[in-house]
Amino acid sequence: MISCGPVDAPPLILMHGMTVSSTMWFANAPDWSEKFRIYALDIIGDFGKSECLKPISTPQDIDVWLNEVLDALGLDDIFLVGHSMGGWISLQFSLNSNRVKKLVLLAPVMSFAPLSWKFPFKLFPSLWFRNSFFIRDLYNWMFAKGNNPDEILYQQFLNGYKYGKIQLRVVPKVFERKELERLLPETLLLIGEQEVVYSSTKKAARNASSFPNIKTKLIPNCSHCLSAEQKNVVNELVTDFLR
Repeated sequence: MISCGPVDAPPLILMHGMTVSSTMWFANAPDWSEKFRIYALDIIGDFGKSECLKPISTPQDIDVWLNEVLDALGLDDIFLVGHSMGGWISLQFSLNSNRVKKLVLLAPVMSFAPLSWKFPFKLFPSLWFRNSFFIRDLYNWMFAKGNNPDEILYQQFLNGYKYGKIQLRVVPKVFERKELERLLPETLLLIGEQEVVYSSTKKAARNASSFPNIKTKLIPNCSHCLSAEQKNVVNELVTDFLR
C-alpha cells in the first residue's frame, strides 16, 4: 500500500487495473492527495507487492480481503476509485458493502457491456509467451492514437508480464440489472471515447446511465488508460465529484 495526503482528510482507496500495481496512479495521486488521504493498494494476487499465498478465485475472496484491509486501517466510510479490473472489483465490493460513500469507476472491465473480441487476442499472447513484442503491442493498444504511452509505466508493465505470476483468477462479468439496482453509493463512471475493451463503448455508457445514481461521462482523446492520457480532466472530474 502507498499512502499520501493529510492523515485527517477523507480516505480515498485506489484500486489499480490488472497486471499493473498501485504505482499506476502516479498521474493522479499528487492532485488527489491535496484533498484526500490516499491509500493505493496493490490488489492481492496481481503483479504488485502484496503477498498471495493461494489463488484468489471468487469475488467473495476479494471482498473478504478488502474488508480486512479496511478493518486494519480503521476505515468505515470511504471514497473508492477503481480502474479497469480494479473498477470491476470496486463495483462488486460496493454492491455488497455499506462502507462506500462515493464510487468512481474508470473504464471498469465488463460491468456494463461485454468485452471486445479483440481483447483476448491482445492479452493472452502477452501472458503466455512473455515476449516484449506482444507486451508492447498490448500496452500501446490501450492508448488512443496520438497519445504517447508513458515509458516508465511501460517498464513496470513489461517487468510484471515477464516475471510476475497472476494469482488473481476472478473472472469479471457484466452485472445484471437487478444486481446494479442494489448499488447504494452515488457513482461516477468515466470512459474514454476511444475505449477498446468494450464490445460497444456507447452501449456501456447507455446501460450505466439508465441508473439514477450513476453519472456517466465520455472523455475525449483517450482510451483505456484515461487516468494517464487525460490526467488533468480526470483529476478535476474526480475531485469535484468526491467533494
